[in-house]
Amino acid sequence: MSGGKPYAEDSWRSIKIGDKNFMSLGGCNRCQMINMTAKGGTVHRSNEPLATIASYRRLKGKIYFGILLRLDDDIQQDVWLSAGQEIFANTD
Repeated sequence: MSGGKPYAEDSWRSIKIGDKNFMSLGGCNRCQMINMTAKGGTVHRSNEPLATIASYRRLKGKIYFGILLRLDDDIQQDVWLSAGQEIFANTD
């Protein structure tokens, strides 16, 4: 199975990616960074996708999309995640 329901991460309390555990710190207040794309060595700015997200994901004047995570392991070294690693979410 891949993917999930839209905004499923809103209910995640913690997740495990590969062998690393993370705790959810709540919704992520989005900035203009998601509107930038790099093409041909230059950065291009637009109003999307933030304008669309703002039309239905606004709370107290802030636009929320995704969640902030904190590494929940006592690791004293760099942590690397890789594309394709399985993600297990805990909603309890």
